[in-house]
Amino acid sequence: MNWTPTVRHLMDNRLWVLGYVSDDYPGDLRGIDSIRQQGSHIDVYADFAFQLQTNGFFTGQINNLALQEGLARNIAPLILFHNFNGRIFDPIPIRTVLASTSSQKNCIQQMINLLPPSAAGVHVDFEGVEAPYRIPFIAFLESLRAVLHDRGLLLTIAVPAKRSEWEAPGYDFTEIGRLCDAITLMTYDEHFSGGSPGPIASLPWMTQTLDYAIRYLPQDKLLLGIPVYGYDWSNEATQIVPMRDIPGLAAKANARILWSDTAVEPYFYYWLSRSRHSVWFENEISTKIRLGFVKSYRLRGIAIWRLGYETNRFWQGVTSKLKK
Repeated sequence: MNWTPTVRHLMDNRLWVLGYVSDDYPGDLRGIDSIRQQGSHIDVYADFAFQLQTNGFFTGQINNLALQEGLARNIAPLILFHNFNGRIFDPIPIRTVLASTSSQKNCIQQMINLLPPSAAGVHVDFEGVEAPYRIPFIAFLESLRAVLHDRGLLLTIAVPAKRSEWEAPGYDFTEIGRLCDAITLMTYDEHFSGGSPGPIASLPWMTQTLDYAIRYLPQDKLLLGIPVYGYDWSNEATQIVPMRDIPGLAAKANARILWSDTAVEPYFYYWLSRSRHSVWFENEISTKIRLGFVKSYRLRGIAIWRLGYETNRFWQGVTSKLKK
């Protein structure tokens, strides 16, 4: 392949640490701070930049600060295209795009037009692709790959963690594995904000999803999704809690942190004005255990959701486990 210099440098890297860059509010610089402070540990980042609309067009913008800080540290930038509408990953825009060859072509053209010259490629985060769109989705990826490879750029993707063909049937792992250059397996949100409390990524679940994934996806393209957050479930709306904020929350609530041997993950409970809160989360210890999968499964690396949520000790774990 005639890769661009940025891409070639990245592809020569045997082990990748990818970090997602996103902001939770205007002026949220936590992800940028991670790039600045931990840049030597990060090989590539994906900028959660563009949202697909129901009319098949994208809205959003490049995080120019991330681009500038990333390039200054030799971190390859991927531009991420998603269907998250602020509340859910909306399947309707995906239906619109996949409906015809011409709408697919139009979408791909826009993606190319939105890429900054220094980008290493595209990261597709189309979640909730439905079973009837399984084949059109592959056709879309095939066309996108041709256009990107023509420019020496990468096609990368995030796919759901599944344990059988019946889970997330819209994703044909064999074909995705053939077409994409790197694949994030989203091994997180086993229990999610809209559901009941439980582990973010219990070890048995993670093992099952990995065992399934490597049957169809090339291990040397696979990035293990690493969550650096937890959820606080109660009668109110579920809150996401960054790993770095957990100790403060537990101290404030005067809660005792417990450990689940089956999930291999910490959790705690607390009460706030008659409302019971359940918090499950990843910490440095649980993460370190999960990082061991990279070697035992011979994976390409890890994908961290998301930069700015983690702690300094998290990076020490990454260094010691992955020997960066």
